Amino acid sequence: MSSINTTIDQINAASAGMVVFLSVINFVPGLIGVVFNLIVFTRPTLRQEPCSLYFFASTCLDLYVILVIIPVRIVSNGYNLDWANYNIAVCKLEFYGFHVPRSISCWIVLMACIDRYLHSSINIRFRRFSSLKTARIAIGIITILMPLLYIHMVIFFTIYNGRDPYGNVIPVCNGQKGFYQAFMILWHMFMYSICPTFLTLLFGCLTVRNIHQGRQVVPVVVGENNRSARRSNSQLLRILIIQVIIIVIATLPYSLVRFYISITSNIVKDGVQIAKENLALQTFNSTTYFAHSSGFYLYTLLGSVFRKEVVKIITRHFPHFRRRRNQVSIANQNN
Repeated sequence: MSSINTTIDQINAASAGMVVFLSVINFVPGLIGVVFNLIVFTRPTLRQEPCSLYFFASTCLDLYVILVIIPVRIVSNGYNLDWANYNIAVCKLEFYGFHVPRSISCWIVLMACIDRYLHSSINIRFRRFSSLKTARIAIGIITILMPLLYIHMVIFFTIYNGRDPYGNVIPVCNGQKGFYQAFMILWHMFMYSICPTFLTLLFGCLTVRNIHQGRQVVPVVVGENNRSARRSNSQLLRILIIQVIIIVIATLPYSLVRFYISITSNIVKDGVQIAKENLALQTFNSTTYFAHSSGFYLYTLLGSVFRKEVVKIITRHFPHFRRRRNQVSIANQNN
């Protein structure tokens, strides 16, 4: 029996350590990246682009995830201190407030991909919808609609007796047992991961088709502005598709583990099995934050326009980098 208890303790210690480790990795670089994103997307060269407005809105929600959700999850999952398990109002509002902004962020990324589809269309009526006005309306609609679609959480989330990683009976904040709990897991998996991903890939393919059609319709002797626009479209599309792939990789495993635990909740499990499931659940829950903390590094690696703006910001505020950049430019000119 002592060896089993030791195994359970080791698994639970690994679970708590994994939560803290992954959360800190997301928090520190993620906060730096989000701040840079907010600065870059408000630069004069980008803030007039509707796609930049979508990215800016998504980044604001990512900031909420990093500054609010991650610290709370470090405390609740890493150190088993969660007020939501003891107060019904906190239970409902916490889970509702943690699910909705993350879904809004993913759907706004989808809107950015739809904007690229409209912007690249050879139909001038479609291209007119790629505007700041349309972006503001779309962001407003999603910001209103998504909380309404998740309002059932406020009604059906409750506190009931469950088991902690050690097998002890404790109060747990979760969806009502039975049909709703399974429904909630599937609902969030489709709304947060599968639906935005599928639609983004769909509009991404349609955008690629528009770009190819544009090359056939527009004469070869196009100006530099047209070539630059196509290059910008391709970069933004590449960023969007890879970002969605990251969202799927980061979020889908967590939903699948939650669904498995939900459908097997009536099966009698020993302490080791419960600890193993908790380890998987907490690990994959912590990896979901990469979908919100990796944007800056993705944009910097794949977008030359974004990368140039980052360099301008760094050289303006850090004289050492500006001097170093000037020295490199002079050396290149001499060669």
